[in-house]
Amino acid sequence: MQQLYELNVRTWRTERSFELGRPATLDDLPEIMLDQLVEHGFTWLYLIGVWPTGPLAREVSLRDQHLRAYLSGVLPDFRDDDVCGSPFMPESYTVDPALGGDAALARLRERARGAGISLMLDFIPNHVGLDHPWLGEHPDYFIQGDDGRLAAQPDAWCRLQGRVYAHGRDPFFAPWKNSVQLDYSNPRLQETMIQVASSIAARCDGLRCDLAMLLLKDVFENTWKRPMPPFWRKCLDRVRSEHPGTLFMAEVYWNREYELQQAGFDFTFDKILYDRLLSGDAESVRGHLRATRDYQKHCVRFLENHAEQRAAARFTVPEHHRGALLITGMVPGLLLCNHGQDDGRRLHASNHANRRPPEEGSAAHREAYRDLMHLLSEPARQHGIWHLLEPNGHDSPLVGCLWTLQGHHAVVLVVNASGHPTQGAVQAGPLVERDCQLQQCFANAQPLQLKADALRSGGLPVSLPPWGSIAYRVMPLR
Repeated sequence: MQQLYELNVRTWRTERSFELGRPATLDDLPEIMLDQLVEHGFTWLYLIGVWPTGPLAREVSLRDQHLRAYLSGVLPDFRDDDVCGSPFMPESYTVDPALGGDAALARLRERARGAGISLMLDFIPNHVGLDHPWLGEHPDYFIQGDDGRLAAQPDAWCRLQGRVYAHGRDPFFAPWKNSVQLDYSNPRLQETMIQVASSIAARCDGLRCDLAMLLLKDVFENTWKRPMPPFWRKCLDRVRSEHPGTLFMAEVYWNREYELQQAGFDFTFDKILYDRLLSGDAESVRGHLRATRDYQKHCVRFLENHAEQRAAARFTVPEHHRGALLITGMVPGLLLCNHGQDDGRRLHASNHANRRPPEEGSAAHREAYRDLMHLLSEPARQHGIWHLLEPNGHDSPLVGCLWTLQGHHAVVLVVNASGHPTQGAVQAGPLVERDCQLQQCFANAQPLQLKADALRSGGLPVSLPPWGSIAYRVMPLR
């Protein structure tokens, strides 16, 4: 299995600089942090914010009154210097000199490899920041307009260096006024962006592709009303031919996940599971998890990332958070955890700021993450085969996950995915083949012994409070 830890290096740098009493760089990311990530089972470290944001793009953030109001409320002694601008509006794809530049990144990559962890960086293919040099060097790389469009839609268009350009956008949201939209109808731009992706792959082990669905052929053509040659398959194949083994992870929404998996992405964001866990509809959760194993194993599971509000704030009841967290970790795919999520922080860390709100976090949330890491360390979860355990009864709120590995103990999790207490049972899957002894993973309780006949006829019985969970290590009885 693979686990990814997401770290905003801008907020990390601020805190590390305070600890050191001097400006920190990537060279100051301590070995103990890498070792702890590996000890907790993480195989990837995803760094947000290594690419610089230029002054024009930062100025847009500084003028954002909603952002300023939020930051004033959560950051002690808020000041303009706390605003760094969005890390997803790159001025270039060279590492910010404040972080030590490309040389410091190369040294960090080697240290991470030595610890047993791979590095992932951002590829932001849809747009660039307002300060990008291509605006002067290659204006044909961008969607251009005229004075009429600028006058009619001043929030969607901007004038830079004597030309009118479109801001980047998701067609369902307002344009991003700190960005300029790239024109994928231009084959020269496509070739250049493939070269950019390859240059990033030369410096890391995997690329997180920002809003990857915006560059699907039909999406781009419907948004910008111009023809586009397909991009993703060509890009991924070229980069992997030049840098074998490069992993590609797509940020994707709108049920376009499978399409991007078919285009060659190793992993795609699974916002669907997040939304269904948040809604508390057990049948919709099970319905999503009934997809093929091949689809499931390419999903990125999360309760939080840089684009979402804190999980502890969205899943307001700690038991709901715990049950949902355990499900995300006990289904196939890549598990993503965001910096501070494991502490139970509730205040959103803005991508536009280089400071996080100070918080103590929550003991209950820290315990939930410790329990999840305990489950993830089980050999069956690490290397085994996953089974969705259906409940006995169509209206049951139970969600069951079983991992089996020949020659090792199996591990099973059952969660009551509802706000009401429940009694019932889940079908036992391959456990019905022999008599079993089940030892609770999180409680010092007497082992439960169940005959194969009982498992076949009645399943695995549970009695759980709202969003309660129970996990067993399963040993066959001889």
